[in-house]
Amino acid sequence: MLSVAATLRGSRATLSRTTRQTTAFRNNATLSGSKPRSSPSSSRLTNRLHSTVATEEASQSIHVPPSISSSLRAEANSTLHSYTLKPTRLEPIRIVCLPELKPSEPREAGKFAEHQLSEQMAIMYACLSTGELDRARRVFLLLHKNNPEDMLVLGDIKMHNSFMESYMTAEPSPKTKEALKWFESLTKYKVKPDLTTFAILIKGFIRLDSKHTAKVMMMEMQKAGFTIDELRQCPNLHGDDLEKIEPVIRMLQPEQAKLSPFMDDKLIPTKTSTFAEVIPVKNSKNEPVIGVKLMRNTLDALALDNLDLYEKQLKLEERSYESALDKLEHDRSSIPDQLNQMNVKPLKGYLWQWHQALKASIKLELKRVEAVMEKRSISDDVTLDKDRMLYGPFLKLLSPDKMSIITILELLRLNNSGGIIEGMKSARALIGIGKAIESEYNAEQMTKKSNKALFDQRVNVHELYGNGRLFSMAVRKAETKRSEAMHPTDWTPVWPESTRAKVGSVLTTLLMDCAKVQIPSFDPETNERIVEDIPAFYHAYQYSKGQRIGVIKVHNHISEILSKEPVGAVIHPRLLPMLIHPRPWLTYNNGGYLNAQSIIMRIRHCPQQYDYLKKAHEEGLLYRVYNGLDVLGRTRWAVNKKVLNTVLEAWNTGKEFGKIPAAAGEVEELPKPDDYETSTKAKSKWIAENRKLKLDAKNHHSLRCDVNYKIEIARAFADDPMYFPHNMDFRGRAYPIPPLFNHLGNDLCRGLLMFDEAKPLGAKGFTWLKIHLANLAGFDKHSLSARAQFTMDHLDEIFDSADKPMDGNRWWLKAEDPWQCLATCIEITDAIRSGDPETFMSRVPVHQDGTCNGLQHYAALGGDMAGAQQVNLVPSDSPQDVYSGVARAVERMLETQAASGVEAAQMLVGKISRKIVKQTVMTNVYGVTFIGARAQIENRLKETPGIPEDQVRGLSTYLTQQVFASIGEMFTGARAIQDWLAESARRIAKSVPKSVVNPETDEIQESLLNKRKKQTSKQAIADQQMTSVIWTTPLNLPIVQPYRKMEHKQVRTNLQSLTIKDPSQASPVNVQKQRTAFPPNFIHSLDATHMLMSATGCVEAGLTFASVHDSYWTHACDVEIMNEVLRNQFIALHSNNIMKNLQAEFMERYKDYLYPVTLVIANPGEEVGEGMIAWDDERLRRRYTKHDSTTMSADEESSEFLADPAEPLDESMSTDSGKKTRKSRASKSGSSKSLENVFEFGDDEEDEHDLSNVMIDEDEEELEAEARAMGKALRKKGGAIKKKAANKLFHSWDPISFPPLPDKGEFDVRNVAESDYFFS
Repeated sequence: MLSVAATLRGSRATLSRTTRQTTAFRNNATLSGSKPRSSPSSSRLTNRLHSTVATEEASQSIHVPPSISSSLRAEANSTLHSYTLKPTRLEPIRIVCLPELKPSEPREAGKFAEHQLSEQMAIMYACLSTGELDRARRVFLLLHKNNPEDMLVLGDIKMHNSFMESYMTAEPSPKTKEALKWFESLTKYKVKPDLTTFAILIKGFIRLDSKHTAKVMMMEMQKAGFTIDELRQCPNLHGDDLEKIEPVIRMLQPEQAKLSPFMDDKLIPTKTSTFAEVIPVKNSKNEPVIGVKLMRNTLDALALDNLDLYEKQLKLEERSYESALDKLEHDRSSIPDQLNQMNVKPLKGYLWQWHQALKASIKLELKRVEAVMEKRSISDDVTLDKDRMLYGPFLKLLSPDKMSIITILELLRLNNSGGIIEGMKSARALIGIGKAIESEYNAEQMTKKSNKALFDQRVNVHELYGNGRLFSMAVRKAETKRSEAMHPTDWTPVWPESTRAKVGSVLTTLLMDCAKVQIPSFDPETNERIVEDIPAFYHAYQYSKGQRIGVIKVHNHISEILSKEPVGAVIHPRLLPMLIHPRPWLTYNNGGYLNAQSIIMRIRHCPQQYDYLKKAHEEGLLYRVYNGLDVLGRTRWAVNKKVLNTVLEAWNTGKEFGKIPAAAGEVEELPKPDDYETSTKAKSKWIAENRKLKLDAKNHHSLRCDVNYKIEIARAFADDPMYFPHNMDFRGRAYPIPPLFNHLGNDLCRGLLMFDEAKPLGAKGFTWLKIHLANLAGFDKHSLSARAQFTMDHLDEIFDSADKPMDGNRWWLKAEDPWQCLATCIEITDAIRSGDPETFMSRVPVHQDGTCNGLQHYAALGGDMAGAQQVNLVPSDSPQDVYSGVARAVERMLETQAASGVEAAQMLVGKISRKIVKQTVMTNVYGVTFIGARAQIENRLKETPGIPEDQVRGLSTYLTQQVFASIGEMFTGARAIQDWLAESARRIAKSVPKSVVNPETDEIQESLLNKRKKQTSKQAIADQQMTSVIWTTPLNLPIVQPYRKMEHKQVRTNLQSLTIKDPSQASPVNVQKQRTAFPPNFIHSLDATHMLMSATGCVEAGLTFASVHDSYWTHACDVEIMNEVLRNQFIALHSNNIMKNLQAEFMERYKDYLYPVTLVIANPGEEVGEGMIAWDDERLRRRYTKHDSTTMSADEESSEFLADPAEPLDESMSTDSGKKTRKSRASKSGSSKSLENVFEFGDDEEDEHDLSNVMIDEDEEELEAEARAMGKALRKKGGAIKKKAANKLFHSWDPISFPPLPDKGEFDVRNVAESDYFFS
């Protein structure tokens, strides 16, 4: 029997001689909606027969009834597998450059510092939102007076529109005069009005029935270049407004027709589910947990049959937000059932009491704030009054009801977080509460933004998206321009962390004063039973990791209740899958859900990344990224009802089954030991064990709730298709936005999901379905034919699993991914029993996974033939397993060393398995440290029999060294590329702009030094290292590494002074993290690029496509076509010289930067070699002149250009200015003003140059004469001149340069086209 690979190569040879025409796309997958057309193929037909196992399986073929004609099957196979490979061309990389961040400069007198500026902006926004217009105007004028340059950037038209809208909607009557005056002042502030500006004013005058003024404003709007149609589509105008402006429009354009009403809001649930009810997770009173109950309320929108899908999706999104509000309302109205039994009162009883008390306290605090605003202070504390001026406007944004519930639930939700038992860190709690208040207010404002025109425009975009026309670049650009004109332009500044902390602090302090728990006790005098009111929350300090931190503790009585009734996340809506295509990504902040505001990239603590993203969009560079994400969101999913029925049956038993956790029972305390009262050690152990028991029970309960949510969503969507909108992380890796239920979820989620579209299997598809089952069952390290044979050998178990998943032999439960295995068992069973598997309509996704994807990219980048063979980039008869290869190499190394008598090797020989090295090999390519790798191997050795426990630590250190050595030998090209990336990142992170360095002295400009604190030269340099590693992916997506040493800021709050990190403040980069993270992040960005390119290629080929990072999914019948697309896109990606392009980008992006270098000062008469500087060089003389005219301490001088203390010592690559050398440790005198002090580091200094062998005999008189010429005297010891003088070091700046690229190996990436196991 021929092997699959041999059959494939023979098929390719035959196909390469074929010149016939092929159909480009299938009828039902043509993007433009037109009929398929034939096109001549100038190259060989690329329909791969890479899995034609059917020729091998004649003896295993399934009987086909005569009613199924062979011609039908032939037609199906011909239609399903014809595909013309289109050459893929990547656009040239266009570099986006923005000004580098500048460190926080010393504040000028009267000028707001950066963090103060953001605080004032937030206060101004809160004042506008709460009607304090005069104060908002005063803040605005003050900012313009003190920070005019900053306000030219920050004070955009959105801010001015907020002022005009606030004036036009002011209570009790609009302030039209002030609004018009503000409009007239726009020229003064160098701001142009936009469409929203005119819409605000026109709407305001229409509501005042001032049609003439509205008409004048419309005429001004037309003069500014905006049309009436664009005005109608402005999101600031709602249905009533549009009706009222029609008469004014007719005064200008009488032919304009009146718009139709928006939609009928009448909702009548008419649909009921045919699936069994889910028995929900119960609380301590045997009631459904409120989170599950409210999830059901949200999902009720799916039962509204009187709405079309678009309208139903809108209602579903609204109910996602309403669900969070319903939870607040539910908890607010919860009344205790047993007020007299305080010791067993449920949580909701306490919530009600606390809520009532806190609500009253908030109202009282608002009165105090009003008194301070009116300068009627009712407090003797001047500082507190100042704080009330700051946080007062924010307390008015929400009602006391909502403020109260958010505060209570956030504190309860954070209990036991951050490593604090029965409590939480103060900073996290206060900032969390402030952020929750901010998010809820923004959510309230967002729900108000909708109108008929915007609705129609989004429907039109969906039609273009659905029929594929939006994938045309011209159509997409036109729609993008139209969408940007209509997109809401509200000004919503982000609250700084200090503001969040102050708002959270005042609310937390008020709660701590009024929240009590009732604890049964006894009167010590009368011995009568009493109930004491004890604070439910209290503030304390404790040590964590050697630091004293403030914590908010929760009374243990409340903690016990929370272990049974956990408070789920509130405020932030749990977004669900969509019923229709997601809104396509037309801009970086316009896509995904219909109403919910989404941004295309998940950015955390990196404003610079947001700026680059915005700039790249403005330059039209992101369309291919938008396309790729839209393809992922375009995939229509369905719930596998047969698997769902099994899941429901397993769930409702309450037992653990298939990784579904069992229903939790009551947690009983462990019995106390006999010596509990007498032994402190025994008592502490008992307390710790019980605490762990309760914590485990709480975690188990949370897992059960999480599964409950997933099942509820699956049950609700069982009769409806669904879509998952996608966005990406900062490296470009795509993720579904819905957090609870998606195909990136666990095995249960994946088993419950299948494609909504069904396609006939065909002969090849049926083979791939069998291979897929073998992969899921763990039989994935064998040839394709062996995997297909595995499935045929287990047909009895497969049929039993499909027919009796709960009561049969449960073979499917043995798989690593049991629920996916069950779904595939059912699919294969149904296909065989259909009578003809080749015509069976299949919907289960088949996966194709890469082989250690990171190493695949490294091998392609470096042309590493040996590495490419290990990761299946070159043809082979069977799949290569890189992990087994490393394990064998390590075993051979151990055998050699054991024979030499190495004891550790002797203990480990014969015990090295694939499992021991797999995680380390997998993460090594992504920059795992030696310590991290040792921990991985240590965990595996603990599981290995025959290794003494007390030897594990030492053996893991030894074995990690051998694993690293083996990887280095096997993947020399990958290691060289990785080293180049790390070294380049290190240089970038240490560099500074030329303008920072004084060219006369080679030191930091005097004007940039912080005069308020005494800085050494090293500190001055570190403060100026603001340069992040920034690169551009082949899809022109700019990526900014976010790693910075965020500035710590002291914030005084009502509760305590907090030290917080403020990401909005420009901070120096973290050199170590920039260096170590760049290699893995760069590879992740290439991986993401390949995925997005493949997604676009698959949709062009008419495939249904999904991905889980480096695992790609499609229908079984389309696997071969998808494999061809994957190879084509990988070849297209790496046919570009990626490393050369990266080097060129770095040289262009950082061409005006300087990098610190250390040179060896040649002694007089010594030849000046590479990495050296002549003793009489002009730069030395300038430095000497500077030191001769200023007095500096020896410590300051010796600390110039010190290495980053956080950066580990590593062997640096050779530079253009110097070879690798080791550190010099020459002694010096702290009091001496010798030449040595000027040019050498201290004894404890670490430098990257090796000077251990640079000790040269010099002529003493000549050396002394040269020293006198520079005004210095040589140091003498015992009256004698030194016979040997160590060369001195000179620390200077050179224009940044990068090491030469590693030589590329002989591997040709085009070989991937012939590799059967590239993805399999």
